[in-house]
Amino acid sequence: MRPIDPKYYYRNFLHPRYWLTWLLLGLLYLVSLLPYRSKQSLGKWLGLRLYKLGGSRYRTARGNIRACFPELSEQAQEEMIRETFISNAIGYVESTIAWFGDFSPFLETLEVHGREHLEEAKRRGKGVLLVGGHFSIMDFAGPLVHHVTTFNYMYRPQNNKLLDAFVERSRRRYSGVCFTKRELKDMNAFIMQGNLVWYGPDQDVGVKRGIFAPFFGVPAATLTTPAWIARETGCAVLQISQFREQNGIYSVYFSPILEGFPSDDELENATRLNQGLEDGIRIHPEQYLWLHRRFKTRPEGEPSLYE
Repeated sequence: MRPIDPKYYYRNFLHPRYWLTWLLLGLLYLVSLLPYRSKQSLGKWLGLRLYKLGGSRYRTARGNIRACFPELSEQAQEEMIRETFISNAIGYVESTIAWFGDFSPFLETLEVHGREHLEEAKRRGKGVLLVGGHFSIMDFAGPLVHHVTTFNYMYRPQNNKLLDAFVERSRRRYSGVCFTKRELKDMNAFIMQGNLVWYGPDQDVGVKRGIFAPFFGVPAATLTTPAWIARETGCAVLQISQFREQNGIYSVYFSPILEGFPSDDELENATRLNQGLEDGIRIHPEQYLWLHRRFKTRPEGEPSLYE
C-alpha cells in the first residue's frame, strides 16, 4: 500500500466548512455496513427517486439516449433512462464496498473477458495504456481491475478537498500509482518503464485539446490525448469496460490491442477510440454514465441536445 500524501492527512480538514462532508462520509460508512442485497435495494430506491424528480440530470440522460439510440421507440428510450438512473445510483452505493468494505468475495467470482489481449500488450514490454470509460460501478471497478493487473490510473481531483482526500486515501487499498492531468510527462515516463495506466478520456472538456469525432453517430468533443500518449511512449493501447452482472457477479472486458494506433490522422484516432467505447457500452448500455453531458460542446450552429 502506497504511503499517504501529507496533503491528504485528515487533520487538514477540521475546519467547520468540512463538517457537512464529514457527515456525508459518516453516512457512507453506515451504508457500507449493509448486506450486499440491501445495498442493491437502497441503490435502486435512490435511483427511482432521482428519476422521478426529473431535473437537469434527467434532461441530460434523455438528451444523450435519444441522440445515441434513435432506433429505439420512445417507450424503450424512457425505460433506458429509468434503468440508467437506477444503475448509476447502485454504483454510488457499491463504491462504499471499495472504500470501506471487504471486496474479496467479489474477486473470486469476477468474470474476465479478453485477458489474453492484456497479457499480449504487457509482453510487448513498452507499457500499456488502458483506455476506459465511466461506467456505473464507479470506484468499485478499481478492485476488480487491480485483481487482474496492477491498477495505476489518471484522475481528476475532486473540487471538495476533503472528499478528494478521502477518495484517494481509499483507493490506496487497491491501486498502485496515480497521476493528475498536470502530471502527463511523469505518467509517460512511468509507462515507458513498462507499466500500465488506466485513463478515462470519455468526458466532454471542449475541443481545445480535442476534436469532434462521431460517438454513436453524433459529433462529440473527443480528447486527442490518448493518441499523444501512445505516440510519445510507443505503448500498446487497448480498451476496457466493466459491468455489474447478476447475483453479485461482475465482469471486466479487455479489447484487442489497437494495432497501428495512433495514425497521423487525429480524426481517425478519435473515431477508433469512440467506436471501441461504443462496443463496450452496447454490452450493458444502461450502465454507462449517461447522466454526464457527453455532448455539451456542439459544432458551431448545432443546437443543444439538453433543452
